[in-house]
Amino acid sequence: MSQSLTIWLVAFWFVIFLVLGQAVATVLLGAGIVGIVLWAGPRVLTGIIGQDVFYTASTYTLSIIPLYLLMAQLLLKGGVIVDLFRVGHRIAGYRRFPLGVATLITGGLLGAVSGSGTASAAALATLAGPELERVGYTRRFSIGLAAISGSLSVIIPPSLLIMIYGSLTTIPIGHLFIGSIGPGILCILIYIVCLRLFGEVEPGAVDGIAGEVEQDPASTRRSINAFIFVIGLMFVVFGGIYGGIVTVGEAGALGAFAAFVGMVAMRRVGMREIMDALTDSVKVTAMLLILLIGAQIFSRFLSFSRLPTELLALAAPLVEQPNLLVVVLMVGIFAAGMFLEEVTVIVLAVPIILPMVEAAQIDLIWFGVMACFMISLGLLTPPVGLVAFSAASAARVPVGPVFKPAMVFSTAAAIVVTLAMMIFPGLATWLPSHLN
Repeated sequence: MSQSLTIWLVAFWFVIFLVLGQAVATVLLGAGIVGIVLWAGPRVLTGIIGQDVFYTASTYTLSIIPLYLLMAQLLLKGGVIVDLFRVGHRIAGYRRFPLGVATLITGGLLGAVSGSGTASAAALATLAGPELERVGYTRRFSIGLAAISGSLSVIIPPSLLIMIYGSLTTIPIGHLFIGSIGPGILCILIYIVCLRLFGEVEPGAVDGIAGEVEQDPASTRRSINAFIFVIGLMFVVFGGIYGGIVTVGEAGALGAFAAFVGMVAMRRVGMREIMDALTDSVKVTAMLLILLIGAQIFSRFLSFSRLPTELLALAAPLVEQPNLLVVVLMVGIFAAGMFLEEVTVIVLAVPIILPMVEAAQIDLIWFGVMACFMISLGLLTPPVGLVAFSAASAARVPVGPVFKPAMVFSTAAAIVVTLAMMIFPGLATWLPSHLN
């Protein structure tokens, strides 16, 4: 079989099974194996499959993921999400705009806890959505704001997407974590401005919550204690990384242990919740590992076919103009984020575009932060927009109306944050350059 026919057959295999709804990991693994067999023969598989599977599963950077997942799951099982929003709710004084700001900040903090955009959006839609409606925001805007807040989990560390990118590119994850802080904060500020300018309010709605609000001292104290604990936990984890006191892996272990001790000491979790947290962490870790193993086999076929090299040769004019190359790649990544889950996008894109980025001498930390940011915007954009869809599903409302506020916010963030990172790349690279 000719080489060009093999490439077209593998591409056809990949697209057909992906459209039919097959799991992405299975599609990658199947396409990679078929491609290798057709290209180099079945004998090559015996020296590749086992070796690549072992190499991928034993990569040190991937060992960090279950630690942060366990920390996140323990905090989630302990009901920290509810407490974060309750504290923000009380600080906001039950007023409309401050409560919207509190929702956005809660989404950012939740990103530092869960690392999953869809899970964060669903949680905020059910928790914050009704409260935002009570202070006068329209229903679609309330759910849209929950989705927007949840999307911050993709860019705010410890984002799973950032960890996956670091493992695929061998860039230190600690540097990526610190590098994403500046763009993440800027994104939150842009969303706050959009909230003031484009907030949709029901006609005649009174600002604030009328009537008495429940003021249970025990519940208030419990929420404040949990809020202080989360802030302290994030300070210890990321302060330790930035200060050079601990590595990213050690910080993950420290965070998981502190979350365990804290939740048990505050009587937030019992044996059942601890087992559920461990089980969920293992499930997500296994899912990510299978996906990465499939991507590794598929990238091995790509190296056999020299497809990235051929694409690099075709993109030579763009490589000579790094800014134009970045624009083209970011548009492609954004478009992929409109249809696919965030981890899938980064796993598919990195093996193909990494040679171009390296040839153009683009800073990989800056590029990774920018790519994760563009994916977070794609998750808010139709026709699929998984984060917006997750928030709408959790609130049991049609997803169509939710897209309107999400599109307004994401467009503003895309323009401002992208220009800021292009003009001032130090926004993502300055802090990592000072990391000990």
